[in-house]
Amino acid sequence: MSAPGEAVVAPAGKGTKKTTAKKAPPKTARAASGSRRGSGQGELRQLSKAELYERAAAQDLPGRSKMSPEELIAALARAGRHRKTNAA
Repeated sequence: MSAPGEAVVAPAGKGTKKTTAKKAPPKTARAASGSRRGSGQGELRQLSKAELYERAAAQDLPGRSKMSPEELIAALARAGRHRKTNAA
C-alpha cells in the first residue's frame, strides 16, 4: 500500500490500453471547380471551406468572405439553381 500523498502508478503494459486516434480518410483528388455538373448540397458538403470559398469567388457571390461553410453551401446551391433556370 502507498503512503499518504504518494501517487499510485499502474505497471507499464498491464491493464493499460493505448488509444490511437482514428485518422480521417485521405482526401481524393477533385476535379476543377467548374467542370462538374450539378453542385448539389450533398456534393458541396464534401468540400473544405477553402474549396467552397473558391467556388463562391468564381460565381462572384457577395459576402462570401464572412460566410460560414454552411452559409457558403446554401449560397452555392441557390446560385446553382438560379443559374440552371436562367440557362434554359
